[in-house]
Amino acid sequence: MYNESKYEKDFFDTKRKTYNINIDPNKHIFDNSINDEELKYEKKKNNFLISMLYNAIARFVGYESLLKRGYFFILCNKNGYIIKIINNNELTNYFKELNFKEGNSLRIEDCGINAVNLSMKYNNLTELCGNDHYCYLLKDWYCTAMPIRDGYYGRVIGYLDVSRIGINNIVHQNTLLKNIVSFLEEKISIKSEKISQIYVGLDDIDALILSSLLRNGVRKAVLEEMGISERTLRRRINKLYNLLNVNNDIRLIINAVYLRIINCYGDIL
Repeated sequence: MYNESKYEKDFFDTKRKTYNINIDPNKHIFDNSINDEELKYEKKKNNFLISMLYNAIARFVGYESLLKRGYFFILCNKNGYIIKIINNNELTNYFKELNFKEGNSLRIEDCGINAVNLSMKYNNLTELCGNDHYCYLLKDWYCTAMPIRDGYYGRVIGYLDVSRIGINNIVHQNTLLKNIVSFLEEKISIKSEKISQIYVGLDDIDALILSSLLRNGVRKAVLEEMGISERTLRRRINKLYNLLNVNNDIRLIINAVYLRIINCYGDIL
């Protein structure tokens, strides 16, 4: 944990870094983002996290009432790119003027200091008020951000920011953000533990069967490709049904892709 004086020193060091990489303080739009295909991939990879975020907002504060009060949420991947924005429709035109959208980068080298990239730097909850932002486009934003950790594997998987325009309510935002992130981290850790248990039960033959079944579509082709008996294949697939909690071959393949055992082309991951 940073003490106040060290935090202030690091904060101004970070501001100096912003000067050194020649970011225009009068920057008025977001202009660096990943492409549509990369965004689609990131959203798919983080689909569970996105769905749990909606659940958390509804659980703690009442989704509609929170957004109507001007709060909005920014979910970033671990590299600082936005993968989900949740906001009231009243902010839509304002965001369009800033070119603020999913896929944008919130990294310091792209838009100066903000709560997300400070959270990336300090690996902790950070807050930034109005004029503390370096670039003009964020001068009215009051932002709080913190890492989202997968406790089972002990790694950061993304960052969540809750912000408001022109209204300083940082104390409430901190409490709100901590509650939501705590909920997310609990769900993520439980999911990771379950997936880990599935992987422990898999071996190379299981992965090859899943790959062949996706590519060929029918068990008969799997038998021919792998040169195993029908009895062995049936026993293996029954084992996979139990591990992946399914009762048919289609769901088996869908779950295997979702759990990243194989990809959509049948390649073993």
